[in-house]
Amino acid sequence: MKYLLSLCVLALSLNASIYYAKVEPYDSFTIKAAASGQVVSVFKEAEGKISNGGVLIQQDDFLNKKELVSSQSKLQSLKKTLQLTKENLKNSQKVEQIRKDNYSRIKNLKTKSKTSKDAELISMISASNQVLGLENSLENLKVSITDLEYRIATLKDTIEKKSIKISKSFLIYKIYASEGDFVNMGTQLVEAYDVSKGKLTIFLSKEDVAKTKSSVIYVNDKPTKLQFNKIWKVADTQNISSYRAEIIIPAPKMFSKLLKIELKGK
Repeated sequence: MKYLLSLCVLALSLNASIYYAKVEPYDSFTIKAAASGQVVSVFKEAEGKISNGGVLIQQDDFLNKKELVSSQSKLQSLKKTLQLTKENLKNSQKVEQIRKDNYSRIKNLKTKSKTSKDAELISMISASNQVLGLENSLENLKVSITDLEYRIATLKDTIEKKSIKISKSFLIYKIYASEGDFVNMGTQLVEAYDVSKGKLTIFLSKEDVAKTKSSVIYVNDKPTKLQFNKIWKVADTQNISSYRAEIIIPAPKMFSKLLKIELKGK
């Protein structure tokens, strides 16, 4: 009887695969400076707390904002000039057409002197040159407006990027910048974690990968309805012959705990 019981226990143990995993945040983020500039304020008190979505680090953007106001004013002036140039062009085109009609009417008349015909031709050419000049000005204005609109968009983007914010519900783990620092583009500023969910990472054997769909995941000896979120199809470079697997769990009260993970047949 004891022999049969031992065989049963052995069979059950062979049917279960045991792993250990540390509870990690669902995702981690490193925020780096997207623009160069001096740090004028830092909310250091937010370190270790959940973000409320407010500004965490502010870089100096005084000159950027001043240039933005100036550029927006210039843009309005250019657009107004563009509209006036269009109206001027329409009027000049009407004058050009009148000059063309006048010249066409007299150019073959024998009663008109060569001097009169030449004078009308010169007037027609002058009107055409006026139209060409306005068309050229119109194109130059369009290019200037496009360039200025791009500059305004760039300034707005720079200003926004100089106000460092962390999404709500993220844990602000570490703030690296201090007030007065001058940071270059790419400088690490903040480390944050998405703690809305937890993540367990284990490295399965090839045999266990094949039976994941037919197994129940036990956590600390308790059956769960958890499933594998991801299973990498390529063996891990460090854990040779093992396949990285990820399980998403509800947000725990505390992270970094070590949990016992078992795969048991259904």
